[in-house]
Amino acid sequence: MHSTSTYFSTRFGCSVAIAAGSALVALVSCVAPPRTMSSLPCAAEIHADAAAAVAKLTAAASTGASPKVTQLCLAYAFIAQKKYPAAVEAASRAIAIDKSDALAFRMRAFARYRMGAYPQAIEDANASLKSETTGEAYEILGKCRLRTGDAAGAAQDFRIWANLDKSVEARCWMGSALWTTGDTAGALDTWLAAELSAPSDPEPFVWKCGFLYRAGDKDGALLAAKRAVQLAPDSPQTLGTLARVQTWSGDSVAAAATLAQLAKTNPTAAAKLTEQLKTSVPTAKGT
Repeated sequence: MHSTSTYFSTRFGCSVAIAAGSALVALVSCVAPPRTMSSLPCAAEIHADAAAAVAKLTAAASTGASPKVTQLCLAYAFIAQKKYPAAVEAASRAIAIDKSDALAFRMRAFARYRMGAYPQAIEDANASLKSETTGEAYEILGKCRLRTGDAAGAAQDFRIWANLDKSVEARCWMGSALWTTGDTAGALDTWLAAELSAPSDPEPFVWKCGFLYRAGDKDGALLAAKRAVQLAPDSPQTLGTLARVQTWSGDSVAAAATLAQLAKTNPTAAAKLTEQLKTSVPTAKGT
């Protein structure tokens, strides 16, 4: 997953009809995109200083001004601080004001997902879908189902997410769910589709790498990791993936060289990864 400010997706659709006859009339119907956390009026302040935003919003809430928006903003600020129980409480207050607010339900679903309260998060995501169809709701549903052992259901949710948002990340998660069900061919095909849809994005290779290694295909994992580095040579994520595979495979010389490459642009990340590799075991991303 990604950072909070980018966690909620945005889509925009218009339908156009041309009336036949002596005069051609274009009828355009545009559907407003779903609201997102980053589209809230408080977003810039939260991005700049979430703690200060919480103090300001708490004071505003005590005056009763714009109660629903204030509570939504508080929920966002708490999410930015990773204070998920507080985010749940703020989103719940927004829902008490407006029980049809899909964003409030999605925000509470996200916070509950982060807390590990998966059944409640699923309930909230489904509630949001009653008012608004969004890929983000299906993203939360799929991740919760995957965590609770329903990989087949998760794969279906991720497929809907991918279709709605045309998201590479959605395809990557769908691949992980299919692999978990035992459909390795379907997973590989899904990651390949992601690679073809975004040929400059290393993400599908990073995902594929972990699963291939756990399945015993060390050569395939190494090739995927190297391809990810080719696409993003300065990325801590791709270099970290390669260093992990090299370490797990027993190639300490190659791993040291990769860590040295990372240290040139991000010494903090290189030092942290070096410590992690002393005790790390191979895991597949997304599981």
